[in-house]
Order: sequence, then structure tokens, then C-alpha cells
Amino acid sequence: MRFVKVIISTVIILLGVVFIIENLEVLKHPVSLKLDLYVVTFQGPDVYLWVLVLFCFFLGVFTTSLYGIYELYQQRQTIRKLRHNLEILAKELKQASDNAQASSVALEPQIDHSSE
Repeated sequence: MRFVKVIISTVIILLGVVFIIENLEVLKHPVSLKLDLYVVTFQGPDVYLWVLVLFCFFLGVFTTSLYGIYELYQQRQTIRKLRHNLEILAKELKQASDNAQASSVALEPQIDHSSE
């Protein structure tokens, strides 16, 4: 499964690089980001559009990775709880089996072979 993930990740990164190379003319234009909050205005320095696209791409990869790590953590906690429950049920089953064997031994009829 990891091999498939590596292949898919590599293909996506290569597609991103090919996109940037093919559209380099358009992506070389400088862009200035501006945030207007009506009270105060923030304006960033001029940045090439390809840098902004690449930054957004890696921000998406980072966010997805964080979500994947969170899912992995939850799955490990669930596995830990299920193993604990399995151990408890195995102990209860063994105890019930021991109790059933003990009661079947006590209920066996006593045959007196001395009179024969």
C-alpha cells in the first residue's frame, strides 16, 4: 500500500512541476496580496504567481498530512481499546469454560461398581 502511495504522490508532484513549466510565461507575473479589513489594510510584497501556486500546493499537502496523522492516531487508539476488550472477553470465556467443566464433573453420576 505504501508503494502505491509513493507512486501517486510522485505523479501528483510531477504534474504540478509540469504545470508550472508549461505555464511559466503566465506564472512569472508578479502578484501583490492585499487584505482589507475596513479598519486596517495589509499588503504583502510582490510575489511571482508560480511561487504562490507552489506555496498553496504544499500547504494543501501539509494540511492533508496532518489529517492523515490524526486519522492514524484515532485508529491506533481504537485498536488499543479493541485489544483490551478482547483480552477481557478471553479471560471471561476461559473462566466460563473452567466453571462449565467444574460443574459437569460435579454432575456426573456416581456408579458403584463394587456390587457387581
